Amino acid sequence: MSYLEKKSFLLEENIKKLFNNIPIPSYVWQKIENDFVLVDYNNAAEKDTNGIIKDYLNKNASEVHSDRPDILDAINECFTKKKSISKKSKYLMKTTGEQVYISIKIHYLPPNYITVHIRDISQWKLADEKLKNSEEKYKLLFDRSPIPIALTDLKGTLIDCNLATENQFGYLREDIIGKNYFNLGMYSPTLIPRFRTRLSQIKEGKPIEHSEFEIYKKDGSKSWIVNHMSLVNLDDKPMIQSFIIDITESKNFEQKIERKLENEKFISTISSRLLSTLDIDTALSTSLLEMGVLIGATRAYILLFNEEGSLEFYIQEWCADGVKPQMINLTGINETTFPWIFNLGRKNELIHIKDTSELQEEAINLKKELLKLNINSVLGFPIKIKNESFGYIGFDNIHHISNWDKYDFDILRTTSEIIGNALERKWAEETLKSSHQLLAGIISSLTETIYLVDTHYNIGWANNAAKQLFGMHITGKKCYKVFAHRGKPCTECNALKTFTDGKVHEDEKEFTTINSKKLIFWCTSSTAGLNLEGETELAIMILRDITTRKSMEKTLINSEKNLRLLNQTLLQKVEERTKELRKSEEIYRRILNDLEVGFYKGEFKGKLLMHNIALNKILGLAEDISLVGSQSSRFLSDPNEHKCYYRGLLDNGHIINFITKLKKINGEVITVQLNSHLIRDDKGNPIEVEGTVIKIPKSNEK
Repeated sequence: MSYLEKKSFLLEENIKKLFNNIPIPSYVWQKIENDFVLVDYNNAAEKDTNGIIKDYLNKNASEVHSDRPDILDAINECFTKKKSISKKSKYLMKTTGEQVYISIKIHYLPPNYITVHIRDISQWKLADEKLKNSEEKYKLLFDRSPIPIALTDLKGTLIDCNLATENQFGYLREDIIGKNYFNLGMYSPTLIPRFRTRLSQIKEGKPIEHSEFEIYKKDGSKSWIVNHMSLVNLDDKPMIQSFIIDITESKNFEQKIERKLENEKFISTISSRLLSTLDIDTALSTSLLEMGVLIGATRAYILLFNEEGSLEFYIQEWCADGVKPQMINLTGINETTFPWIFNLGRKNELIHIKDTSELQEEAINLKKELLKLNINSVLGFPIKIKNESFGYIGFDNIHHISNWDKYDFDILRTTSEIIGNALERKWAEETLKSSHQLLAGIISSLTETIYLVDTHYNIGWANNAAKQLFGMHITGKKCYKVFAHRGKPCTECNALKTFTDGKVHEDEKEFTTINSKKLIFWCTSSTAGLNLEGETELAIMILRDITTRKSMEKTLINSEKNLRLLNQTLLQKVEERTKELRKSEEIYRRILNDLEVGFYKGEFKGKLLMHNIALNKILGLAEDISLVGSQSSRFLSDPNEHKCYYRGLLDNGHIINFITKLKKINGEVITVQLNSHLIRDDKGNPIEVEGTVIKIPKSNEK
C-alpha cells in the first residue's frame, strides 16, 4: 500500500465531529488508481462492527467486497456518474459474520471520495413480512368476526362487508356492495346530513365520537346500533372502516329506566300537588289533564257513584290540543243500561276496551253507546277508598284505537290510588267544616300536624300528631320556640302573614322534632277565628310532612345521574368485550392450526363450517385451500359407514374411535379414525357436528 497517500483523510474539527455523530454506520472510500481504499469511518460503524472495522482500514474495496460485485458496481457508478446510489439487499457482515438486510446509500464527495451509509433494516424486513401475514389474518378476522364490519370509500359507497353485517341488516352482500349506504333506506333521512358531516370530519383527520343510531333492517324492523368509524389504508387506498355493534337490548333497558324515572317523577308531581294545596278540585283537574296527555287520550274524567248507585261525571277534561273540546253529555251511567261495567266495578277490576267494535254480545248496550259517541278505546281505573269502590278514573280516544300498554296501566293505577286518597282527604276536610262538634276529634286523627296559634304566637290547641312530634305539653308555649327553637318570632312566619291580611299562606319549612330529627313540612296557615272588628285573631296551622317526597326528588336526581353512569359503563363493557372476543378468536384459531390431528366443524349432514390445516394435509390438499361450504360427505367412500356414523351420533351424542375410509383428492383411499360429538339446539334437534380426524398408517391397519 506504499502508493497510498501519506496524508490521512482529515476533515475540519467540526465536520469530523458531525461525521462521528451520524447515527448510521458510515464509511469513506478514496479513489486510488483503479480501486477504492477505505480511509475513514464513523463511531456508529465502529460500534456496529464491534471495532473489527479497524482491521479493514486502508484496504481496497475489491478485496473487502470481493464476493459482492453488485456493491462494487454501485460504488463505481456513483463515482463515474457523480450521483447518489441507493439499494436494499441481503448482506453478510464480514466483521460479525451475521446475515442481515441492509439499506445502502452511496454519495459522491468531490474530488475523489465516496461516502457509503449502511443501515441494518432487518427489523423493517421482518416487519414487512409480518405485515403481509397480518393482512391475511385481518381478512380472516374480518370475514369471521361476530361483529358487523363494513368498508366504504370516502363517499359512503360500500366496498366490502362481512357475514355478521348481512345478519345484522338482513341484506345479502352482493345486494349492497357498490351501493351508497345513504340510499339503502337503513337510516332516517334526517340522519343523512349528520353522516355526511362525520365523513367530512374523518377525511380531515378529526376525531370522531362513537354515535348511536336507530336503523331499519331489510324486513322493516328496527334496532339500535353504535358505530365506531376509523380511517384505514388498504391497498394504498384510504377507506372508512366501521364496526357496528347492536345495542338494542341495552337501549331498551335504558329506555325502560328512563320511563320508570319519568313515571316516578310524574307520580311525585301529582302527589305533591294534591298534598300541598287546599283547592283539591283544581289540583284534580290539572292532574287529570296531565294524565290524559301522558297516555295520548282525547278525554279524561272522574266518575263517582251517587246515592242511587249510578255513575256521575265529577270532572271532565279535554286532552286533545288544537281540537275543539267535545264533552260527554250524559246525566248518569246506571247498571241497567251498562251491566258489563258494573260487574267489573264490583270486582274492582280494570276496564280496558282496546277496540269498541270488538266488544262481545254481553256488552252490546255499551258498544252501541260508545259508537254513538265515536269512542274507539276506553280505559278505566277503579277509585278505591279503604277497599271500597267509589268510582272510576276514565280515559277514551275518539280519534283512533289506542295501544295502551302495561307501563301506562302501572302509572295510572298508582295515580288513581293517589287521587282516591286526595278525594278521601277532600271529603274529610269538607266534613270537618260542616261540624264544629266533630272538628277536634277528626283533626286529632289526621296524620298532618295541626295546631291553633293566637296573635301573640301562643299555641292554643294541637292535635295528637303535633304532640307526638313536638311534645305532649306544647299547648300554651310560643310556636317559634316549639317548632323553630328560636328566642323570637320568625321573620317569614305564615301565621303573621295571615294575621296581617287574613289570607291563606303556604310555604316550605324545616322544623326539629322533640327527638332532634329535622323534618321538612309544607306549612299552611289560614284564618280560624275573627275578633269583633273582623280581624284574624286565631290562625290554624297545618304542617304536612314532605320529607319523604323531598328525599324522593333527590333520589330521582341521583337515579338520573346513575343512569348516565350506567350507560357509560355499558359502552365500556361492550368495547372491552369486543376486544376480548377478537383476542379469544385469534388464540382459538392459532390453537386449531397448531393441532397435529385434523379438526373440523360442520352442519349435521351438511356443509363444513370450519377446519384446520392438518385436515388439508390428511386429505392431500394444499394449506391455502378452504373446504368451508363443501359437503362433509364429499370424502366418505362408503355410504353404509356414513349412515352408521350419523346413527351413532344420534343415539349416543358422540362417536369414539370410529374407523372409516376416506378418499383423498387424488383418488387414494386412506383409513382414518373419527372422534366426534353432536351439538343440539334448545329443542334437542341436531344442528352441528365437530371432532377430530386421525390418519391411521397402513402398517397399523388391521
